[in-house]
Amino acid sequence: MIRASLVATALLLAAPAPAQTSSGAWSYHFHMGIGQYMTGEWDSPTGGALNVSCRADGKVAIMAQIKGQAPPAGSVLTLAASSRDGTMESRFLIDATGSAEMAAGAPPFRALWVNLRARDIVTLRYADGRTGVLSLDGAHKLLPVAPCG
Repeated sequence: MIRASLVATALLLAAPAPAQTSSGAWSYHFHMGIGQYMTGEWDSPTGGALNVSCRADGKVAIMAQIKGQAPPAGSVLTLAASSRDGTMESRFLIDATGSAEMAAGAPPFRALWVNLRARDIVTLRYADGRTGVLSLDGAHKLLPVAPCG
């Protein structure tokens, strides 16, 4: 009886939560009407992280960190998605909350989404010169074809 209980507990603990998935370097989590696509390690003193949050109201927020620090408010965040075919840059104005917010259907966001799905790495670049590089491994599988779809 105890053995069966331990096996059942182990199986429950091993199963991922239904609202959370991952593919390669990317993960997805849905909570309280917000779908978050993330890569990298948030609040890490090394490396970088990228969070694309899709809200139920059709808005999106792009948040980044390099060595655990968000880009300065009022600055421009450059996301350069690269592969052997070349590099495509997207630039976003950072607001006072440390993120760039816009409609999910906005052309700059749609272009970024396509590039994240199609390229191999993304370089985060702050206006002050700080950079971080993240793998896009698995992005084409986890990110739906339609932005925030």
